[in-house]
Parts: sequence; C-alpha cells; structure tokens
Amino acid sequence: MVLSTRLSTADVYIVILDVAADGVRALLFDSEARRVEGFAARLPKRADAAADCLDEMHRLVEAAGFRVAAVVGRAENEVTAEDRSYWPAFAGAAWFPALPEGAGLMLGSGCVGRETCALVIGENSMLGTVVDRPVEAEGLACVQIDEKRWLVSGAVAEAGPAYSSFKHSIKGSVERYVENAATDDPLLTPLDSAVRRFREIYEMLAGHGAAPVVIALLKSPALSQRIADAMGVPVTLSTETEAVCRGSALWALERIGAIEDLRVVAASMGAVFEPKTVVHSE
Repeated sequence: MVLSTRLSTADVYIVILDVAADGVRALLFDSEARRVEGFAARLPKRADAAADCLDEMHRLVEAAGFRVAAVVGRAENEVTAEDRSYWPAFAGAAWFPALPEGAGLMLGSGCVGRETCALVIGENSMLGTVVDRPVEAEGLACVQIDEKRWLVSGAVAEAGPAYSSFKHSIKGSVERYVENAATDDPLLTPLDSAVRRFREIYEMLAGHGAAPVVIALLKSPALSQRIADAMGVPVTLSTETEAVCRGSALWALERIGAIEDLRVVAASMGAVFEPKTVVHSE
C-alpha cells in the first residue's frame, strides 16, 4: 500500500476509529482511501480511550489544517455531541457508526461486488462477497452494509487455530515449509481441511452469482498457492495493510459524495496464483 504524501488542505479526509478487543486507534485516510502517514493515535482499551484517540487526532489535523469530512467508528457512549463541539476541525463532518463485522475487510481488500470474493485466515476466518440484494442460504450469513449492499459470507472458525498450530509446530521458515510440503503433509492436514471448507463456501457463493475471483488477505504466497490448488480457482494476494480501516474510509467517501462508487478507487493487489490442478465438484 502506498502511503499518502499529499498534504493538501483542499481535499477531504476521513477519520477511522478502530475499536479492537485490546486497544483503540484513530487513523486518517485521504480522498483516495490511503492512510496518511504520521496521523494516528493509539491507546489501550479503556473507558475513555475512544474520545482520547479522537482528541489526539483532532490536534494533529487541526495543526495541519486538514478538513475532516467524516468520522467512522464505534465509540458507544464515549463521544457525545458536547465532545464534538470542542473539536472545531471536525465541524461539519458526517459521523457514521462502524461497519458490520467483516464488511470493512471485504470493501477494503477490493471485494466491492459479486465479481470477487475475499478470503481471510486469522482471528475471524471467513470467505465472503458483497451483493446488491439479500441472500438466504443455509450455511451462509447475510448482513446489510447499507441500502444497496449486503455482505454474504461463510465462517471457517477452524482455519485460524489450524494455521497458528501449524506455525508453532515447525522450525524455520513457514513459507519454505509450505512451498516444499507434499499434498498430504500431516502437519498441514488440519489447515487443508479448513481450505476444503473454504471451497464449499466458495461453491455456495458461486451458486448465488459470485464470479471465480478470490482475493486472499494472507501474508504467505506459498499458502495462497496451496489454497488456489485446493479450490481450483485463481487467488490474488491482497497487499492492503489496513484493509478493514481502508474499507470504512472508502465507504465513507462514497456516502459523503466524494467518490461516485467504491469501484473508482482500486485496492492494492499483488501476485495472482493460478491453480495447478482443476478441482471437480463431488
């Protein structure tokens, strides 16, 4: 991801409040949904952390003379209307709640329509896509993002623990090990099982119109290749380092009319891994 070096006070800027289990961050994004380097606040999670992070971000943007057009993120009851009145740099900004779980990740990685799916392995492992109408299907969750978008996804809860267990069970480079591993490597069996579940979800999504393009939010090219082989479809490696927050910023830019559509600002992509074998449905 290319960090913004533009310091134009004419452009609009978006503040994203990222509330996680162990901490709170406030990040600044520019009019092209790029994180602005040097503009961030971070605190351990506590009762007033959100307000304090926004207060620090306000100090930074006010000193720079930036115009904040929107603030996105969950602050619960911490940030009141009275608080906002003390932040003149946020005057006139639109305030939006946090996007539904997983939606920022999808949008920020480049999955902004049913032509793509996005796959992530981590604390909340999932495969999903964004559609323009609700989908009801057994095994899939459907959550509304806004009046014209729904996130349709399937969770693979075992994928994160399987990958973590694998990393701790080997010595040396994970990348090198996966590159040289056999198809039936026993250390990779739990992870391969999770990937088969990803394939099942992908087939369900494809049955509802999702095209065979998968964006992987992974750091491992070798694992991306293994997933492509197992799923039988090309896998494109995402290179967005802040996909969740970027998705919120991109969505806010559309909501305030700064961009016409999410598709006009492309996500950063890396290598494409073509499957070495063709997978047939059983």
